[in-house]
Amino acid sequence: MQSISPDSPTILVEVPDSVPRPGESIPQRPPAAADGLLTQPEEGVETKCDMFRRASKTFGNSRAVGSRRVIRTHQEKRAVADGAGNTAHKNWTYYELSDYTCLSFIEYEQLALALGYELKELDLEKDSKIHLYGATSLHWVTMSHGGASQSIVAVAAYDPLGEEGFWHSLNEGGSTAVFLDPQLLPSLRKALGSTKPLQHTIYKTSFEVDTELIQNLRSEYPHIAIIRFAKLQHQWGPPKGICLTHRMVVAAVAGMNAVVGKHISPQDAVLTYLPQAHIIEFAFENMCLYWGCTMGYGSLIILSNNSIRNCKGDSCGFHPTDSGRWTSSAGIDQEGHSGRSCNQRRDQQNPYFWGALRLKSTLLFARLPGISLRDTVVFKAIKEAAGGRLRGMMDGGGPIARDTQTFLSMTIVPLLNRYGLAETCGMGAINDPLAWVPNSLGELPVCIEVMLVGYVDGGYSTRHDPPQSENLNRHASQDRVYPDHWFRTGDIGEFDRQGHLKIVDRKKNLVKSLNGEYFALEKLKSIYRTAAVDQVNPTVIVVPNQDVLRIPAVDHGDGARQTNDGPLSLVTKQLQDVGRSSGLKSFEIICDAILSDEEWSPENGFLTPAEASEEKTYTRFMKGIDRAYGK
Repeated sequence: MQSISPDSPTILVEVPDSVPRPGESIPQRPPAAADGLLTQPEEGVETKCDMFRRASKTFGNSRAVGSRRVIRTHQEKRAVADGAGNTAHKNWTYYELSDYTCLSFIEYEQLALALGYELKELDLEKDSKIHLYGATSLHWVTMSHGGASQSIVAVAAYDPLGEEGFWHSLNEGGSTAVFLDPQLLPSLRKALGSTKPLQHTIYKTSFEVDTELIQNLRSEYPHIAIIRFAKLQHQWGPPKGICLTHRMVVAAVAGMNAVVGKHISPQDAVLTYLPQAHIIEFAFENMCLYWGCTMGYGSLIILSNNSIRNCKGDSCGFHPTDSGRWTSSAGIDQEGHSGRSCNQRRDQQNPYFWGALRLKSTLLFARLPGISLRDTVVFKAIKEAAGGRLRGMMDGGGPIARDTQTFLSMTIVPLLNRYGLAETCGMGAINDPLAWVPNSLGELPVCIEVMLVGYVDGGYSTRHDPPQSENLNRHASQDRVYPDHWFRTGDIGEFDRQGHLKIVDRKKNLVKSLNGEYFALEKLKSIYRTAAVDQVNPTVIVVPNQDVLRIPAVDHGDGARQTNDGPLSLVTKQLQDVGRSSGLKSFEIICDAILSDEEWSPENGFLTPAEASEEKTYTRFMKGIDRAYGK
């Protein structure tokens, strides 16, 4: 890992023949694209089908993709403390899995082409649509590539979308076939009553299947046979479809390859577990096929050894050299690793560990020797918990608190920033591993150009060839695209001295207080998440890490209940200290906090399927909010 020098030259060039206009900057490109944007990683690669066929021809019998199957599940009861200090017993599910088995690049090509042929046999023609509704898996991506081989459009939906969201996506997408995990069949059954175009249902058999449910579906819907790319972007409210073309995916591969491709080789193993309906993950998996590295499919809940029995978690079972990280999983990593390092030894201020962490950071930015010794002696256990071979991690595109990023980058491997939107096929900025910086998103890929505009018009805009995508429901996106094909991101951004893109906040997240000051909610959320009581949303409703909170609670009285001056006052003080140390102004420091005793997830309605805070969540905490504001 190497930090970039503050005196490094600017790595942007102005787009030739650009005419400056009021309220807009001159469009910028990376130097490698000075003469034109890159649309292909190499000659002859024009579609997703070309991508995996080239991989088969180039890498042959090398390992392409790996997966593991569930052997059995184990149910155990665990005592969990709630926000009132009481203890309740809950059932926890633990998984027992097989070892990874792999397909070669040739076998992968054969499987994808065979699936494409079978889809054609089901009378799915060019521009027909197949819904992909399931968790990240080998079958998901091969079904997508199989459809691509026949010019069949894949409509991707997050697996925790829920019945209402799934019904909306089916009707919005107009799919004639659906491919899904068997545990999602009940959601399909409830959506079928008002979904007319659907003709075929294809389910996986890698999990136990409810045969009675299958028979009921066949009897209730006898007309449905039970047997280009559109990504559904999930925000607050119903999902909206974003049309992505082959050219856009290929251009995204070219853009990311120019930045990080020189650091990846066929000897690398990449652990993939982020939602494949997320465009950044989908583009990244296509890049892995282009690079010839081995992909291992995993799951967030079984990454570590904590949720499995009689086997190893995905990280230790696959031994990746590279991995992606969703915002929530990065926080989980920091929480778990710091807990193993010191909190479980009831020594939260372990001077040896945290001193070594600060010293390594100092040595790195001063470019002094001695880093490898600390990695070997102090951080070895943490590195082994991540598989022992990890060389790099890439952010899944969401905001990560700087302390979390620094912690993981110093104790394990560099966590590289990455940013993009669905409409730009995940392209926006990528951090070069040899120019790691924690305070920006990285350099522009060679397939896009960026222009800064006034705040009223949307922060900054992107444009590239091939053109930007559009919504399936076209009128929903008209206010976000300029007549000359610039896409307005809605983010407030700037370039730093090295030409790296920085996102200050989202336009919709600026809130005006009664005193006239503007709060940047995303900024406050990112800062306050770095406190020991991890996971804070913009309304300062806190889900404390109970293992971290339990130790200082002993030193501050029993603090049994949420309303006592124990845990609540401690949490509030820690958040205030973090805010002050991060340079927040007085009006940005929180005055109170509300404790939640339930983990936030899409399943219980606290988060959207895209892991964003659900807009209506605050209504569940109105009593605490009223207390905080003295109502």
